[in-house]
Amino acid sequence: MGARDAGKMIGLFFSEVILFAAAGLLGFGAGWRVYAAIAAQRRTEAARETEQLRAALTEAQVRRARVS
Repeated sequence: MGARDAGKMIGLFFSEVILFAAAGLLGFGAGWRVYAAIAAQRRTEAARETEQLRAALTEAQVRRARVS
């Protein structure tokens, strides 16, 4: 194994490292996008539920005031 072969091995090693890093970054980006989409959906559902609870509370308070 000569110096030229060692240089090829180092090049192959670095190319594998770069490909692995690129795959990791792509996976992280895809996962982050899915997480963000799920978090946005969760926030929307929480806001909708909060609004429904506020409306129900207001309605109950109005009914209670009418009865009093």
